Amino acid sequence: MKVRIASSDPAKVRSLKERYSLSLLAATILERRGVESGEDMMYFLESDTVYLHSPFEADDVYSAVDRINDAIDGGERILIFGDRDVDGVTATAIMYRSLRKLGAENVFTRLPSGDEPYGLTMDSVREIMEKEYSLVITVDCGISSVEEIRALEKNGIDVIVLDHHIAGEELPPAAAIFDPRVPGSGYPFDGLAGCAVAAKMAWALSFSRTPVFGTGCILLHAEPRNGTIRINAVRLEDLAETDRITEEVVEGAFSIERTRLMDFLAVGLPVIVLDSDTETNMLRKAFGRGVDISLIDMRPQLEKLMPSAAGRSLFDLSARSRAARYRDGDREIETLVSLFRSVSVYSYPSLSSEFDELLQLAAIGTIADLMPMKDENRIIVRRGLKMLAEKPLNCFKYLLGKQNLAGKKLNTRDISFYVAPVMNAAGRMGNPMAALSLLLTDDLLEAEGFADTLLQMNRERQKGEEDALETVRTLAFDSFEKLGGRMVIVSDPEIPRGLTGAIASKLSKQYSVPCIVMASVDGRISASMRSGNDFNARSFLSLFSDLFLDFGGHQYAAGFSMPEENASKFMTMVENYVMSMDEPDEGDIEISADADIPEEYMTPDLWKIHEMLEPYGQENGELRFSIRRAQLYEIYPNRGDSRVFRFAVKFGRNIWPALWWTPHNREDFTKGSFVNIVFTPDINYWKGQSKMQMVIDEMEMA
Repeated sequence: MKVRIASSDPAKVRSLKERYSLSLLAATILERRGVESGEDMMYFLESDTVYLHSPFEADDVYSAVDRINDAIDGGERILIFGDRDVDGVTATAIMYRSLRKLGAENVFTRLPSGDEPYGLTMDSVREIMEKEYSLVITVDCGISSVEEIRALEKNGIDVIVLDHHIAGEELPPAAAIFDPRVPGSGYPFDGLAGCAVAAKMAWALSFSRTPVFGTGCILLHAEPRNGTIRINAVRLEDLAETDRITEEVVEGAFSIERTRLMDFLAVGLPVIVLDSDTETNMLRKAFGRGVDISLIDMRPQLEKLMPSAAGRSLFDLSARSRAARYRDGDREIETLVSLFRSVSVYSYPSLSSEFDELLQLAAIGTIADLMPMKDENRIIVRRGLKMLAEKPLNCFKYLLGKQNLAGKKLNTRDISFYVAPVMNAAGRMGNPMAALSLLLTDDLLEAEGFADTLLQMNRERQKGEEDALETVRTLAFDSFEKLGGRMVIVSDPEIPRGLTGAIASKLSKQYSVPCIVMASVDGRISASMRSGNDFNARSFLSLFSDLFLDFGGHQYAAGFSMPEENASKFMTMVENYVMSMDEPDEGDIEISADADIPEEYMTPDLWKIHEMLEPYGQENGELRFSIRRAQLYEIYPNRGDSRVFRFAVKFGRNIWPALWWTPHNREDFTKGSFVNIVFTPDINYWKGQSKMQMVIDEMEMA
């Protein structure tokens, strides 16, 4: 076993440690993972929604807000058109709940059911026209529905596209598009799930109903330096920064008219400060007593929302400010900007506590759709899981209890194993409305019935998956051998269309290669592809897009459909391409780890670091630590489950419980022997109790 640990830059590690008050090991791990900038660090350490990007940074959001508000106020018939997977269902629920809360009375939902294809079709276009909807909002779909949306718009039905998939060469002629992956969209992060895009639109709609919407302001702060006065001013529009300026002037040397500050302020926007008397005095020191700038003091609002700020100057507050650590500007102006945003957001429950409820849905959809766990996805998921654990929506309470998650501090693994598959089962069984019905109810008794239905569907899905896997097991092995261990491609008419993704995922993990699984439905191939970290599924499929009716996805999960007559040509082209790829390395097992841990550092602090760096997922895999010459202290009976190897190791001062799923060479490991281990820290919850344990990634005799 070769353990690969990235090198680190001692100077950068030291800088992270000191600036963010981290342990040396935590700083080293973050630096090795490429976290260097203040903004990157902010997303690792913070969970407050004020750190999220403003949806108004996306070009079309204002247009979307205006059109949706018109539809709500005018009592129009609004259709939310989603998708059958967890991302699509949670996105649909987010938008439906939001519109209803904003007063919309005629809101309806539509998800593809049975063997219907993904996204808008001409059949669904005819249905929309027959039911006389005047506004269609697509969520987690729509960006590739050019002809369908053109037909709707031609017939007087406006469409707003909320999607996160990659667009084709032509954008649909929609009334508005919010898709962070569309080039030039203006949005600063392209890794949002469809449900997160829906949540951002929901927040924008709520914001548009507050007095803050459509207004701008200038935040200003002046502070003394060595013989000078430094003046910082930041211009905000709908809480998004649009411009800033810094002027440093010698006290009384010249008038304000001779500075850039005058032009910056002369735009008719209110100038907001903390402690207007203090700021006025500083401006008079800078420009003389004749200076006359009207200042609005935000202290009353600040102290009403944050009593702990009472009597504290901006200088005092900046010394305690977390937000100021992440920016390169002067601490005091950065603190003022952060405080103003917090006051604006927390003054309205619709932007804060009510938005937290929607983040429960967005967190689940983001995890289920394998989105990169970086940038603002980390806050969306961290905050959403916290709310789901502490104040779950009524629709989730019974399901969490049935899955033994009630009262537990939730992580991404809990959602991936115990929540997302249950919700996904509905779509895979052809009835995604069963999952949506759960997410739309606030009645505890109704939620219990809907959850039981989903749990039963999931059991049927698991049985169907097992049967389908058994059916294709030989086909998968033959394909793996035929393609030189580079890929697995399976096609069988017995595979249910709804299970292609699950089967592809299991085969990809089993063989550690990319996998394509194809099903046939009414003369049409429906297929899913799953891959590991070093292979981009969507980019691979794009090589054969001329054969497809449609395709989409991202690096780790993608899918396509095509006419059945193209299947033979597709298989030939893929096989030729795959066989031209480099042969897989059959040498010693190589596994990456975040750090090599000496005995004296094997302490519970490792588990604290692991918790600090959650949530984990794509592009931020769970921590792995390497230890050498640990002693097998005890080996426990397998309790009838041969898939898991339970034991304990002695390393350092403590005995550490450990488990290893699907171990190899299990018989080689005996009590008292010494082993090298790569493991992930884990917390095992059982009957209300929690204990630390090691989950083994790889182990060998020392």
